[in-house]
Amino acid sequence: MNKDDMIKAEILQAAKEVFQKWGVKKSTMEDIAAAAGKAKSTLYYYYKSKDEIFDEAVIAELSGILDRCKSAISGIPSAKEQIKTYVVSTLTEMKAYAMQYKLVWEELRSNQHFVKKLRRQVEVHEASFYQNILQRGFEQGEFSFATAAEVTAVANTIAGIVRALFMHLFLDSADSREIDIAAKLIANGL
Repeated sequence: MNKDDMIKAEILQAAKEVFQKWGVKKSTMEDIAAAAGKAKSTLYYYYKSKDEIFDEAVIAELSGILDRCKSAISGIPSAKEQIKTYVVSTLTEMKAYAMQYKLVWEELRSNQHFVKKLRRQVEVHEASFYQNILQRGFEQGEFSFATAAEVTAVANTIAGIVRALFMHLFLDSADSREIDIAAKLIANGL
């Protein structure tokens, strides 16, 4: 990690703390600079605005969540179990994030532009991730509901279903119990 990367990491960490405490709307570049122990001009050298810092912080947090969830499936041989474990882990991690950054999450729910941007970024990643798991599952004879030639369509379908579930649970619903119920349904079935 070079010097610029270290400074950006310090700014992002400070921004997360400020956003967690005050929310995004009430936070200022001055607040972030003070929390990072940097001059405000240093923040502007690396970022154009508080919103740019917020975008990068959320995307970095989401990437961390997805990486941890991928790690959760590393020792699981079954493709079906990998998909179930990944989805349940993602739901659990996202719930923990939403609870930790409650103010930010509430503001995020109302920012449809950012939600669309985040969704587009996740869509490509998720579809290819599911496609890799499904391809192995088809090669091992684990799936019979479709043909190996339909792997891309199946991956896109699973990614779409999971995305719709996340959108409902994290952006539409205010009841965190629904997240736990969804995780149980995916892990255990009906």
